[in-house]
Amino acid sequence: MSEIDLTQIRARVWVLLAVEACDRAGLSPIGKTRFHRMIFLSNCLAELYEATPPAKRVLKYKRGPFYPDVQWQLDRLSAMGLVRVEHINIAEDVHGPWMEADYSITETGIHTTQTIRRAPVGKSTGLYIDELVFAFGRLATRRLDQIALSELNYAAPGIAEGALITFEDRESNLALRKTSDFERLAPGALTRRFREQLQIYLRYIEKENAA
Repeated sequence: MSEIDLTQIRARVWVLLAVEACDRAGLSPIGKTRFHRMIFLSNCLAELYEATPPAKRVLKYKRGPFYPDVQWQLDRLSAMGLVRVEHINIAEDVHGPWMEADYSITETGIHTTQTIRRAPVGKSTGLYIDELVFAFGRLATRRLDQIALSELNYAAPGIAEGALITFEDRESNLALRKTSDFERLAPGALTRRFREQLQIYLRYIEKENAA
């Protein structure tokens, strides 16, 4: 199997597990815009769990984080009968035409994720996806669609619309640097406590958004 095929499989697993976790976290059906923003947040802290996200690069799009490859995987999973797509709406706003839709897991998708989670790639990815999705779901509902825009990498000074945001270099990832700051402030409570670091980081940027 080629490296390209493995990359596609990992991305598809990541997206499918995220849709299924949304169902268990009470976030389903999840809108396209919100899903892409949640995936962006998952990319920011994936290295805490040594997880490989579906895409390590994202364009700072005029409507917020958007991954063409992730959208392709969503559409592919829908065609496979693993993800349900509904409430498709094509409208035009100040940025031009845009398609919005809601996504949820199907019964077949649930059975498939149960099988995936028993495999090594599913166990490691699923652990992190669950932590991220459930932490995301506990945030204030009115801020779910805005919080990614306050994320440190996305809102960094000098990152203009159209710029490429990457997560290929750990040292330049502002989210990981912030969690390291948290750990230094409370080493006894946060060292190797990745769940707590993730939750604190999301709360931190939620407050930044509120401010």
